[in-house]
Amino acid sequence: MALGKYLNDSGTSQRSFGQLLTPPVTQGQMSQWIRGTTRITLDYALQIDALSNGTVSPTDCAAMFKASPLEQASVIL
Repeated sequence: MALGKYLNDSGTSQRSFGQLLTPPVTQGQMSQWIRGTTRITLDYALQIDALSNGTVSPTDCAAMFKASPLEQASVIL
């Protein structure tokens, strides 16, 4: 499940969920993750998996990132 959907379904704010992580992240960082503009590190993905009781898996976290066309092209090269 996508992190944004999980937060919505559970009634948890981005800010409060971010504060549960170690080290804590800001609401802005949570928003960037949810919009797919920045990657979630493996460490945070594992924490999110644990905090969501497996509902948001590390694979779900990785799938949220939307690589730019330039990044996609560099993978092909």
